[in-house]
Amino acid sequence: MQHLKYILTTIFFIALSAAALAQVRFDNLRHEFGTILWHDVRTATFTLTNTDSASLWIKDVRPDCGCTAVEWTQGIIAPGKSGQLTATFDAELLGHFEKQVAVYTNLAEKPYYLTLSGDVVTELINEAEDYPYHVGDIYIESDNLEFDDVRRGDMPVKSLRVFNAGRQSLEPELMHLPKYLTVTADPQIIRPGRAGRLNFTLNSELLRAYGLTQTSIYVSRFAGDRVSRDNEINVSATLLPEQTYTDAQLAIAPRAELDSTTINMGSMGTKKRLKHDVILTNTGDSPLVVSALQVYNPGLSVKLGKRTLAPGESDKLRITVNATTADFKGRRRVLLITNDPVNPKIVVDVVVKK
Repeated sequence: MQHLKYILTTIFFIALSAAALAQVRFDNLRHEFGTILWHDVRTATFTLTNTDSASLWIKDVRPDCGCTAVEWTQGIIAPGKSGQLTATFDAELLGHFEKQVAVYTNLAEKPYYLTLSGDVVTELINEAEDYPYHVGDIYIESDNLEFDDVRRGDMPVKSLRVFNAGRQSLEPELMHLPKYLTVTADPQIIRPGRAGRLNFTLNSELLRAYGLTQTSIYVSRFAGDRVSRDNEINVSATLLPEQTYTDAQLAIAPRAELDSTTINMGSMGTKKRLKHDVILTNTGDSPLVVSALQVYNPGLSVKLGKRTLAPGESDKLRITVNATTADFKGRRRVLLITNDPVNPKIVVDVVVKK
């Protein structure tokens, strides 16, 4: 009998405590931020309603860390009315977090606890959209790297983002790097589920010729890996000629103009090739010289009748798209390098529908 009395007394006090806490109703006691970036600042808003017959006010709010700042409704909240509390979280530390905010009111001896949770990362990952090229467990944002408008002596740097989708730490390695290209990984070791960057530096002094230089490098998935189209990255560099002109020379310089720099070839369908003519005109006052005429995609071919055009003269630039063009990486583009001092490089983009 004494034992039963103890149980009833305990239940009474639990019910009394629950009733006291029920004097304030929150719309939510937990806010899940999800995945947020390192050093990002996020704010959660909680609404509290006075369900008691007496007036309510918030006496104090205490977050459990300095990374959370709080603001709340000041003054009296009448019966049936609502107020708000905002908690601002500063993502200073990486990893999963779960922080609590204690809310003290005049209607309860014990505080209400609000919870903030989420994961802090260095980079938001959308594997399907941000990293469409997969080399085993190595996800890469692109399989094409372009160094445009390079001058002799330049040391441009380009980056490719990399995501480690595997279970082991990754130390990226590349095969068949040419002498003019060096690469470093940041960080050097990419942990599982983390992203990094491959930083490529081009030494333009080691490029042999002006115009377009292309090569393929390969991502190594494991020791002894072989090269294939699956792990290939296409690299292109366009080295512009060094030209110095006086004001008098600029006044009579050649001018290269194309009637279009983007051509839509339509659909390949069952055709083996498509052809299109673009008109190149020298609108300047001295001969225009085309020193380089190249294609970025081996599935393209280009032909120009004359490499030197007199002032006012025009010629047809015939571009042919072969059915195999889709088999090659990189964009479908044609490159012209001329002695036009204002526009020494002209690129024609070629669009082919599937």
